[in-house]
Amino acid sequence: MGYEVYGLKENPFPKSGAILKPESPDPRENGSIFSVNARKEEIEEFERKFIGTLTSFDDRIRCGFLWAEGDRTTGRGMGKTALAIYMKHKINDGYGKNYFDSRKKFFCSYISFDQQMVAKIGLFFQTALNSLIKDGIFKEIANKTDISTLINYGVDNEFAQAVVNNSVSELLRKIMGHKPDQILPSKDWRVYHELRDLFLNQTTKCLKSAGFDGGILIVDDIENLTDKSTPKQIETFIKDFGLAFFRSGNEASNSNFYTIIFITHEQSARKISQAWTVAGLSASYPLTPGGQASLLTRKPDLEQAIDMVTQYIKKYREESFNPPNDYYPFTKDAVETVIRECNFHPRRFLSRFHRIMVEAVSNGEKEITTEFIRSVPEVEEEEGLPGIEEL
Repeated sequence: MGYEVYGLKENPFPKSGAILKPESPDPRENGSIFSVNARKEEIEEFERKFIGTLTSFDDRIRCGFLWAEGDRTTGRGMGKTALAIYMKHKINDGYGKNYFDSRKKFFCSYISFDQQMVAKIGLFFQTALNSLIKDGIFKEIANKTDISTLINYGVDNEFAQAVVNNSVSELLRKIMGHKPDQILPSKDWRVYHELRDLFLNQTTKCLKSAGFDGGILIVDDIENLTDKSTPKQIETFIKDFGLAFFRSGNEASNSNFYTIIFITHEQSARKISQAWTVAGLSASYPLTPGGQASLLTRKPDLEQAIDMVTQYIKKYREESFNPPNDYYPFTKDAVETVIRECNFHPRRFLSRFHRIMVEAVSNGEKEITTEFIRSVPEVEEEEGLPGIEEL
């Protein structure tokens, strides 16, 4: 007896309760299960601030936070990455065709600050270029332009050839001596200037030649910088980052081409904000959690949380099965009890539902009631490894 007894293909809930692998084929991990109703307010705020839907695309905020209250434990699993992935797909469906009556063409790319990365800006450009490859942005350029157009736009011949031939990955491998998604810091530090030029100048010119008016870069897991680096390392990285995108006179900064959104929890956001101020960037581009350039991922209310839960159940429901209600095999009271006991925290209640489902199948429960869920102990999550400052 498995989950089919409940009319389900598998356990519908993610074991960890959060999106850990946006590139995973598993819908429970990659963000494709998403409650638009639960995040309606955040979606509208994202569009208003970072796309400029109330006025114009040129009025969008150039740099901001998508954050959640709390530290790296309590601030995780609130749905920040899920929202980011949803917005990426929404924007890239026609590259902004749903906004401004299709008069503006723009894209969104998701960049994860990998745990292996150190506080070196060259590694960010490497990761950003690789993300544009994975998100199909270079393919769109190749479909909309040709070699002569790119060269006339000022793109270097070798890079222009790589773009139209869909071989940017091979060119990066040649430059770095390894695959674009493989982190080898000592090598990449030596090619920092070339990677910087490829992203800020060459790639930006390519995007413009293909009709793009701008791009939104969502930088996730930035706490892998702040939690594992010293304050000085953070300040150096943020200074290099801010100067590269907003002040150094390259193609990207001259045309205000990119919007940068850092995804992180409150504790990490405050460290970035402090470094941002030290770097002298806050006067032109204010960046503080809770400020105008930030979007708080709020805890859902009861109705929103229930919708999140039912989205997972619907995704894994057998088409031929006719359930008595949207929550089955749970009673509505059981669903509400789990959400309340987990303090409306998505990571906690989704992982809790996963554990309860396992126990219910093992015990042959025909229906999962409040009485049963209270018999299943909640397993506490393991703490992450400490950062340099905590050692």
